Amino acid sequence: MRETVNFLLLALPIIVLFILVTSFSRIVRHPKRIIPEDNGRKKISSNPSFFGGSSNKSYYFDDDFLYEVDKRTTYEIGLTKITQIKPGYTKVNNRRKWTITYIKEGEKKQVQFYPNLTVFNHNFADFLTTVKRVNPDAEVKNVSLFNM
Repeated sequence: MRETVNFLLLALPIIVLFILVTSFSRIVRHPKRIIPEDNGRKKISSNPSFFGGSSNKSYYFDDDFLYEVDKRTTYEIGLTKITQIKPGYTKVNNRRKWTITYIKEGEKKQVQFYPNLTVFNHNFADFLTTVKRVNPDAEVKNVSLFNM
């Protein structure tokens, strides 16, 4: 009897931890609360440091385009032109840099940014599902706890 109680005391925290991790990853993968910005665009990036980092660019998306917004210019990338979205290896403040590969005039180009994915902001997860829906041939890596 004592061995059974000891086993249960060991197994229950592991089971509870497993349930919490799977439910958290499910919350992150499936967008629920989408935060629209100006003109119906949804912001998917922000600088990872308190002082703004080295990049002045922000990235937004809607149903048709990915927008790269600098201080004065806005560059549009069609979601149908995107061929690959994957996480990189660089991490700053526990945020992983993601790479988007797209084709412009027959050339492969890339943009890299740090997504602003949080428990309360699912715009980046919504962006990934929108790209999959618009361009089923694109290679899109799902969001998980290991690549956030």
